Amino acid sequence: MKITPTVLLTQLITCAVHASGDASRLGETAQFNISESRADVSLTEFAQQSNMTVIVPFEQVVNIKTQPLQGHYTIVEAALHLIEGTGLNLSVSGSGKLFIRTDDDSKGKDSMLQKNKLSSAIIVAMSSLAGAQAIAQDAADGNFEEVVVTGIRGSLERSMDIKRDSSGVVDAISAEDMGKFPDTNVAESLQRITGVSIDRSGGEGQSVTVRGFGPSFNTVMVNGRQMATENQDRAFSFDTLSAELVRGVNVYKTSNPSMASGGIGSAIDVQTARPFDFNGLEMFGSIKGTYESLNEKTYPTVSGLISNTFADDTLGVLLAVSHSERENYVNSLFTAGYRPGLNLFNEQGDLQAGNVTPPRNLDMRTEQQKRTRTNANVSLQYAPSDDVTVTFDGFHSNYEVDAKLNALAAWFEPNRVTDVDFNNETRTVTYMNNVGTEDTRAATDFVVNHGDSKFVTLNAFGLNVEWDVTDELVAKFDASYSDAENDMAGKENFGVIGHINTYDFDLSSGRPLANHEGYNGSEIPDRSIMKMHVGSPGGPNSQDEINELRADFEYTPYNTSGFTSMRFGAYRQEREKAYYSVGVDNGSLYGGYYASAPEELMTKFTAPSFFPGAQDTWWTFDNWELYDVMLTEEKANENDEMRGNDIGTTWQALQDGNMFELTVNDDRYTVREDISSLYLDFTFEGDVMNLPWTVNVGARYAETSTSVDAVQTVLSDIVATGDPTLFETVEGSPTEVTESNSYTNLLPSINAKIDLQDDMVLRFASYETITRPTLTELSPALNIGQPRLQNLTASGGNPNLKPFTAENWDISYEWYYGDASYLSVAYFNKEVENFIVTLAADEEFTLADRAETPDNICATDQCADIAADEGLPDELRGLSETLRVTRPRNAETAEVNGLELAWTHLWDNGFGVTLNATKTDSNAQLSEDRDQTFALIGLGDSQNAVVFYERGPFQARVAFNNREQFLQAINNGPASEPLTVDTYGQWDVSASYDVNDIFSVYFEGVNVTEEELVSRGREEDQIISVFDTGARYSVGLRARF
Repeated sequence: MKITPTVLLTQLITCAVHASGDASRLGETAQFNISESRADVSLTEFAQQSNMTVIVPFEQVVNIKTQPLQGHYTIVEAALHLIEGTGLNLSVSGSGKLFIRTDDDSKGKDSMLQKNKLSSAIIVAMSSLAGAQAIAQDAADGNFEEVVVTGIRGSLERSMDIKRDSSGVVDAISAEDMGKFPDTNVAESLQRITGVSIDRSGGEGQSVTVRGFGPSFNTVMVNGRQMATENQDRAFSFDTLSAELVRGVNVYKTSNPSMASGGIGSAIDVQTARPFDFNGLEMFGSIKGTYESLNEKTYPTVSGLISNTFADDTLGVLLAVSHSERENYVNSLFTAGYRPGLNLFNEQGDLQAGNVTPPRNLDMRTEQQKRTRTNANVSLQYAPSDDVTVTFDGFHSNYEVDAKLNALAAWFEPNRVTDVDFNNETRTVTYMNNVGTEDTRAATDFVVNHGDSKFVTLNAFGLNVEWDVTDELVAKFDASYSDAENDMAGKENFGVIGHINTYDFDLSSGRPLANHEGYNGSEIPDRSIMKMHVGSPGGPNSQDEINELRADFEYTPYNTSGFTSMRFGAYRQEREKAYYSVGVDNGSLYGGYYASAPEELMTKFTAPSFFPGAQDTWWTFDNWELYDVMLTEEKANENDEMRGNDIGTTWQALQDGNMFELTVNDDRYTVREDISSLYLDFTFEGDVMNLPWTVNVGARYAETSTSVDAVQTVLSDIVATGDPTLFETVEGSPTEVTESNSYTNLLPSINAKIDLQDDMVLRFASYETITRPTLTELSPALNIGQPRLQNLTASGGNPNLKPFTAENWDISYEWYYGDASYLSVAYFNKEVENFIVTLAADEEFTLADRAETPDNICATDQCADIAADEGLPDELRGLSETLRVTRPRNAETAEVNGLELAWTHLWDNGFGVTLNATKTDSNAQLSEDRDQTFALIGLGDSQNAVVFYERGPFQARVAFNNREQFLQAINNGPASEPLTVDTYGQWDVSASYDVNDIFSVYFEGVNVTEEELVSRGREEDQIISVFDTGARYSVGLRARF
């Protein structure tokens, strides 16, 4: 039967005698049996089956398809389920009448309710003509409220709707309410998603790994726009974002042509609030205090949002601000790595142990981190007509980390060892004593380092125009700009004061510890015996800029069978990343512990809540004050006197090096990357054996060009020294070099889904993706290693790198058996080529100045003809040399596959549970082969469990996340050994209580069991580091007006 306004009006009159007492019946349960169909048909059936008054904008919903609805539901639950994922919204008047509105109505565009134009709406069920007049009056007076489900249940429902309605494999996180994200950190919420793991900094989530692919393999966007990064690679730092300003996050695990290329792991879109998301004036505010367990202090976080619409809801303005301060401590035990195959001797040269693996060093450390983060977000929206919406977004983040590391440090050398114990199977040293004498110069060190500090600014601006060109064609135009900078140039500093001493290394407690002679709790040697060792200011500066232009079009024809839509568009990105660092040339002039450190320079330091059995008290100092002392002529002469050098030698070296004047190092570079893309895809719908299906198929074409400006070190000569096995390089003035490269990629994809039942979905996807090389790897700058006999080495970047390419396929099954309850199983496979690994190859260098270097034995025209029988090493003959150069190169392939399981269930009594697990596998895992040069970083299994309760004004949640052991680096430390991170499980808790409709109080606990993060070398007993960040607890007040 054809549905017309006349037919519907007839149905209204027929149903009129049955509909009464609407407001009192909203919570009643009714039986529904409505199949998937056009909204105008299904909403009519809904009105009949519920016996409720429903107002529908008939002309605006005829081309919208609603969800099937079977079973017993309350009236409101049934209406929400019917329209989920359709773009329709439900409102309820004060008298209990139901209003169905489109998104445009919600935003004030062509609103039949606000403009009181009911001619385009059909009242599909009413109690009487007087009732219709009352409904119209309610609409005119604005006496209705939107039904918005908040809290944990609402968050899960919205996330499930996004997953269910997507064409590919997508997981989402939605804010429980504005300013109320599920976790205190965006990355920590992302780890609750199957296949997503995170890395932490200072106890906070910072970067993400998706399906075994690390941070640089995941494209991060904010409101669909790629964000600049403050580091040297492509990884986005989520700790620069305040969770209070985030409305939701979508993780796209499969790709389609409309998505920007670059993420083999995933594309992650962070969404902030906009004014048309709200009805009129809305205000939110939150204040909380966070208690840090290690330093036992509390610090504030405040956030607020105000949004309003004007001019008949055609103009909207939103402003949101968040500010947090936090001072945390990170206790750690750390070694740079283990050195296999060493022979250990005592001072007299007697062998103590052969072919063993001792640690390079051991630092017992506490880092004090003062973190200050300020975010501001502004959004303006304007709808000049029913067909056009203009949106401007502005975002600013300022994130400062003032990190001061204090360490009690021991440096181990193989020629001053006594009393060695080691594991016979692994050959790992478990105990050894290093003897400190005037000859061995073994020393207890006090290290102060500000190397982990940050001064990050991030800005992003975007302008978007959405235009309904016709009823069948929608156009979207977007222009955006983003920049990021971490300016630590000249702000970092490193210093060491110490004294000759004896100390040991001991693994017997299960943690690596060092016992320093004369140190016993608060009793430590007098500061009068302390000597200066190293002082070195410096630091890097990293900058990133991204400009984007995008044009997207979607054509959706009416009254077609099979073909339902076509999308096409163009994209342009211009990116520039620059890096430089500064330093000094005289940082080691006092090396060796000769000149005394002034007593007034040092104060006693006690590490808070330090590791059991570890020495927790030593001396500390201010590096800038240390530098001032080092730059005095008095201390320079003392250094010469104690060394036995001519007085004035150190002072002259300081003056020749402009004291501690900072100079720009030769590692600077600027990389420009331009990307141009076109895409086209088609969506088809139909049914087979009465099972609805949808297929999206298309391709994206991308052209990428890169240009790199860098400083190239010129190798002029290699000359002899007093050591016959050691040579020195003569380097010419650095020269500017420019290298360029380009490549193209065609990335096809197909995403298909079929509804096996009304609540069951089967998906399949096949697609190609790329990840472009890290920009810092493109720099051709060359670093010459220390030349030794038969060992001439160098390292550098590679401007000719190609992108990683991957062929992917996914299959998943999803069963949605409740409003926010579902079960899903997904399998994925990725075959990746062009993996970038660091490999060495021979490269020949012309020594331009060999024949002219003063006192060089080759300083003759016959240099190239000197015979080998003259006893001259090969390294000193000829006008060119072959160096073994280590560079990143495209050389490896890998296959990764995995299984993702997820289950979310909500009971009627308020309890709920979310469980998921990810199992991954690859042919590129770490083996026992010590010559292995490639393995997949970050690959590992993970599990999540969340149990919650929500009823009335109270809600509580307990969450557990477990990430199993994974490889963090394949070449770590002085011996380039692998580094693995132990299995780490963390418990978090939260609770809140709604005092009234405006105020709620809440509590949060992070890492409440105070778990430690442990990393190891190749063998189980080679502990590289132990990190303890403690727990943190927050209590706050949240308000919504």
